Amino acid sequence: MAEVPALRRSIAILRHLASSNRPITAGALVRALEIPRSSAYELLTVLEELGLVVRTESGYALGAGVHELGSSYLRTNPLQRLAQPIVRQLADDTAATAQLAVIRGWETEYVLKEQSLKSVAVITATGVRMPSYLTATGRTILANLPKSEVLAMLQSESGFVTRTGRGPTTVKALNAILAQDRRAGWAIEHGEVTPGISTIAAPVYDVLSRPIAAIGLSLAGDALSEGTDTESLVEQVLAAAAEVTSKLR
Repeated sequence: MAEVPALRRSIAILRHLASSNRPITAGALVRALEIPRSSAYELLTVLEELGLVVRTESGYALGAGVHELGSSYLRTNPLQRLAQPIVRQLADDTAATAQLAVIRGWETEYVLKEQSLKSVAVITATGVRMPSYLTATGRTILANLPKSEVLAMLQSESGFVTRTGRGPTTVKALNAILAQDRRAGWAIEHGEVTPGISTIAAPVYDVLSRPIAAIGLSLAGDALSEGTDTESLVEQVLAAAAEVTSKLR
């Protein structure tokens, strides 16, 4: 087997950071992985330049680039093929527009869209990207990621933007929304992406229980005016996300 010490040590660092829910200092990495201190700092500098790690006040954490690599892997694995009939069925059952989305950097990217004949028009065509903090699909993924990873994703964003004058404009406001979504197990947005359109979304998990995608359901705003209807729609979205999750395991 070929020996490439720098590559092996870099991967060891990434795996060690992935195993922790909080940042780890360079010194702790040196001790845990038995890497020479000078080598550890050199590798961390390169990994930071590549966006694979991010330096915080309390240490190093995985950077947005790691999640981007994971999203790229998803586009080449069976995720879309397995999810397509489930997303199609959800659209048909609800007479709405259903999507499958992943997070790429700090943005939501739609990788599948299925639309019933009776559904309203929404701008979620395959390949379209939106700020993850504005979309229900993005929020439900962010809500179930480590906070340090979420902050790393947003560091490349110079400031919060809005499309319709709605949505969080600070990290504090976003964290409050994500905490609520985490408790509920699903997310909802009302008109943050398209005026008059609301979206319900639930996370899809991989075999390691990481949220690697989300299924969203978009309807005209008045379709969610009744609590009973909303509850039924939420159950259908949760069931679709759970079905995709089960197929990935």
